Amino acid sequence: MIFQASFYKSKKLLLIEDCEPVRASIKGMLQQIGFDNITTVADAAQAMPMASKDSFDFILADFDLGSGKDALQFFADLSQQAVLRVGCCFILMSAEPRRMPVLGLLQGAPDAFILKPFSYVELEKRLAKAWNNRVKLRKAYQAVQQQDYKTAQLELDPVINAVNSSSLPALRLMAEVLMADHSYSAALKLYEQVTQQRDFSWALLGQAVALLQLQEYQAAESRLMSLIEQDDTRPEALEWLCCLYLRQGKTELAAKQLAELMKLNNVSVQAHKANGCIMLLQGQQEESSKYWQKQIQQYRFSAFDQADYYFILTRLQLEQAQRAATQEFSTRLKKAVDTLALMPQKLVNETTEAELTVLRARLSLLQGNIAQARQQFMQLVADYTPVDPEAIVDSARLAFALGEMKQADAFLAMLKDFIPAKADLTGECQRLTAQYLLQQEQQLRGQIRQWNQAGMEQAQTGKPEQALTLLRQAFVFMPCNAALVLNLLQTLTQLPADKTLKPLAKSAMAALEFSTKSAANQQRLAQLLPQLPQLYLD
Repeated sequence: MIFQASFYKSKKLLLIEDCEPVRASIKGMLQQIGFDNITTVADAAQAMPMASKDSFDFILADFDLGSGKDALQFFADLSQQAVLRVGCCFILMSAEPRRMPVLGLLQGAPDAFILKPFSYVELEKRLAKAWNNRVKLRKAYQAVQQQDYKTAQLELDPVINAVNSSSLPALRLMAEVLMADHSYSAALKLYEQVTQQRDFSWALLGQAVALLQLQEYQAAESRLMSLIEQDDTRPEALEWLCCLYLRQGKTELAAKQLAELMKLNNVSVQAHKANGCIMLLQGQQEESSKYWQKQIQQYRFSAFDQADYYFILTRLQLEQAQRAATQEFSTRLKKAVDTLALMPQKLVNETTEAELTVLRARLSLLQGNIAQARQQFMQLVADYTPVDPEAIVDSARLAFALGEMKQADAFLAMLKDFIPAKADLTGECQRLTAQYLLQQEQQLRGQIRQWNQAGMEQAQTGKPEQALTLLRQAFVFMPCNAALVLNLLQTLTQLPADKTLKPLAKSAMAALEFSTKSAANQQRLAQLLPQLPQLYLD
């Protein structure tokens, strides 16, 4: 053995294996190696809360874990949620050779892979090697976690120069640190030095990505096109090729690469969201709604269900309701309410709770529950900072609809200044989405002014029906604007009392209670009230 049994005795290990006899056999090997503190589970669903709560030194996971998430998907979740501590070694097991992620040490990659069947001696060698590498690179990983890339480089230099078994992982990590620090030219030079010695997949892919970041798109495309022909780099190369095409505004080519990527991994959240982004940019609202409905139906009762799927579809249905004619409004609004209510409680957590509340408030507002929406908004403003473009717009629209213009403008400023955390496919989609949504919001505000102005012109020329259609459209997006509401009520005085218009009149009257009214608005309201049909005041 490389380490003494006493070394392992003080370490905590999580074993994830769905086959009970195999799980018992591997646990026996671990005890023979020296482990005392061993936690065993059958699948990723059981493992996640344990990994989030406990600080394990080792996680040993079988690749195939039944119908739920496999070990790589589980590892990706741990990395994304930042619950895997820096010193933890993640070892993957499988009865078949498996393709490891390429170019992803910073994003997260398993420390080792071991092929079944294996002996306890082989297992201990893999555990010890993974631990040695982690120990030597731990300070660098800690610096990366704090986004202190200069310190990470200083920590990696001596490990690289030592020329031992940890030098190559350190060299790979150094290149990724340079990329994260936007030192793309230095990273490209390092990747080229590595490939001169040996064509490592991660170095070849790293070269292509560095060229992309340096905006040498033709060279990057050429490298990526060759890498999609290789089995070990194809998924990552397709993802980066999609990113490259999006940067160039070639959405059709990007969609083509995504389709190929999803053939390889149809449960990739990043790929699905990128596909949705492309639909958004192409103005395919109806197609997008059907797409997200399909995702929810497909994954609702599986481990791959995502809160984002419900949020995205709710937003689409909510806007469709706002732009619908009066007779279709209630039906379309109910669809949005039902979609959000469909989201399983298991997906509600600290990350999703705030966005869920914002969407509920927007729906409450359209249902006429302005007091409830305002209360939810005031609670959120104190301690919620949206980070994704879609979440920022949700908050901006809620504030705008409630007449909180200063706060709405502050959210739009966040959208205007939005910078993605990462320069990858997800980041590129976020950047394009932010640009698109900002443009849409600016156009919407212009439309509201046009609807209001055109509505009053129609009313003044004796066309109250046309006026009401325009003013109602503006009111749906901006209910708590006193001048707009008064224009709507004034138009209602020009029309005969109608039961079908009573809900609109009631909503307008309720909105006035929560709108800031000037002295002139107060006087105008006093003049209008006696003219309104009694049906609307009951």
